[in-house]
Amino acid sequence: MKLLSFLVSIVIFSVVVNSHNSGWSEWADKPGARCNDTCGACGSIRQVRTCLGGNSKHCQGTRERLARCNFDYCLYPRQTCCAGSEKAIVTRKFQCRPCDD
Repeated sequence: MKLLSFLVSIVIFSVVVNSHNSGWSEWADKPGARCNDTCGACGSIRQVRTCLGGNSKHCQGTRERLARCNFDYCLYPRQTCCAGSEKAIVTRKFQCRPCDD
């Protein structure tokens, strides 16, 4: 009986651990990818994420996306921040942040 109880505990633990390790990883810049602009949140960079736990049915959505990059504001004669972003103070420094943040 103790052996059965022990085995059931292992199975339950395994299910709980696997459920916490499934889904998507955090977004990360794709290896070798570079931002296509230098400032103002004007550029974009390709990012990827990994399906964790080895079971793709737990991962809804896309594996790749384009994300804004290079948030330092642009100097004259360029516009300070590109469309869809606004100047904000981030860690005591002006940067361009997407308006939807």
